[in-house]
Amino acid sequence: MRFRSMPTRIHWSDAAALAVAACFVAAAHAGFEPERARVESAAVAARFPDPDLAYATPGFRAGRTDFTSHAELVGYVDALQARSNGFGVRIVGRSKEGRSIPLLVFSEPRTESPAGTLASGKPTVLIVAQQHGDEPAGSEAALVVATRLAEGDLRPLLERINVLIVPRANPDGGEAFVRYTGGRADMNRDHLLLRTPEARAIALIAREYQPDVVIDVHEFTVMDRWVAKFDGVMSYDALIQYATVGNLPPALTGTAESTYRTAIFDALARAGLSAHWYFTTEAGSKDLTVSMGGVQPDTWRNVGGLRNAVSFLQESRGVGIGRAHYKRRVRTHEVTMETVLRTTAAHAGEVTALTRAAGREVAASACRGDYVVASDATRTTHTLTFVDPASGALKDVDVPWRSALDIRTLRTRPRPCGYYLDAAQEDAAAHLRELGVVVERLAQPATVRAERYRILKSGAGTRSDGRGAVDEGAGIVSFEVDTEVQSASLPAGTFYVSLAQPLGNLVAAALEPDSQNSFEANGLLPLSADKTTVLRALAPPAAATRVWDGH
Repeated sequence: MRFRSMPTRIHWSDAAALAVAACFVAAAHAGFEPERARVESAAVAARFPDPDLAYATPGFRAGRTDFTSHAELVGYVDALQARSNGFGVRIVGRSKEGRSIPLLVFSEPRTESPAGTLASGKPTVLIVAQQHGDEPAGSEAALVVATRLAEGDLRPLLERINVLIVPRANPDGGEAFVRYTGGRADMNRDHLLLRTPEARAIALIAREYQPDVVIDVHEFTVMDRWVAKFDGVMSYDALIQYATVGNLPPALTGTAESTYRTAIFDALARAGLSAHWYFTTEAGSKDLTVSMGGVQPDTWRNVGGLRNAVSFLQESRGVGIGRAHYKRRVRTHEVTMETVLRTTAAHAGEVTALTRAAGREVAASACRGDYVVASDATRTTHTLTFVDPASGALKDVDVPWRSALDIRTLRTRPRPCGYYLDAAQEDAAAHLRELGVVVERLAQPATVRAERYRILKSGAGTRSDGRGAVDEGAGIVSFEVDTEVQSASLPAGTFYVSLAQPLGNLVAAALEPDSQNSFEANGLLPLSADKTTVLRALAPPAAATRVWDGH
């Protein structure tokens, strides 16, 4: 079912109608049964009063019944820039349907460049909002924080930090109020494969600005699946989780926990807002398992960590309730964003030293130790607090829990020095370059000792996360492989991708074939028994034989 004849923006007279329509349109857009939109009882709603403050962003203008349109967002940013001259605006990409993806660049001292370049020696914080179009509160909060940075109380922080803000990463989804992009993809499962223009825009930012701290803001389902499974409404204002993925430098996790997460939880509590670790469950299923955010290298949270940043996901309650409690939801994001900025400014030198050291650690690990190819969360039990849908009373529920704080290793492999790709694999090399990976070529023929993959089994598979299967149409190829050493004669022009670089863990995530997010599993790189297109380098080729491939 398609609705191309419907107007892009729809105004609604009450929150319930907006919630129902949003879920209906989202279902038609994505091609699956929607979660049921629900209206909170008065007793539940009373638990979440709006804060006593005023916002001047478009979504809070007098008489407002809809969320901020993309045109309004762009207009607000342009007016703020003209009024304050406190930041630069750069269009880093365009969506599937052609809408601009603006990046706001805050850095002192300013340069003559319209978008500004970042002041050196300072840590850089990147805020990415509204990857999912039906999760608008983070986008509104990004505008609030941008205003405070441009002309308000947060501007002095720019003496210590640089700040980048993407107020709406998925403008097509935001305009239609659906989760997915105009290309019907979940861009937050695309930060390794880069199939969507929206994810490529975020990759460009990461590649060019190399942020030290990342925060990705979303909203979570308040009722439907939780009422169906546990007869409960979500009680938390915020769900928080830092990067949880195999091969992450431990020091990043340590700082994320001790310096940032505790500060975020304390700030939310002082603001009268409750917080918990992020969690989700599969919609439309009777499985009662509740999962923390996944351990796959595909979400922006986890890919940000593999880029050696302190990387966070934050979600507010919001999906399925329209504009209910919108000011409270925006305030939840604003408090978290402000805390991350202030914490980074207070620890500026430590953060910069941490992320640089993480990159050096990754580069130095080439040719040594093991690489985690596949991992999973650990199954345990956990107690969650819900709100009774009728009475509004709090109730504790023990649930089967998949903990991403304790990652269970499923498969490891000795870490190679790098990878050789057949010279015909231009697309794979281009994807790696777009991620920011250094790709080289052999300038002359070479005979090397390397490992080839031997396919033991292959078949149709699917990517999955805590929400269930990742909807991606054709699915993936699932491989079981082992490796065997061989002497290989490689022609000039063969690609060489070294792991002795800061993004080495991202390289291995893309090129080890037997994981659900690999280039091979997802058709970006062929793997077959009769043709060797990928080899694991057991030693780096001589420097004299390598030239930078800088397309």
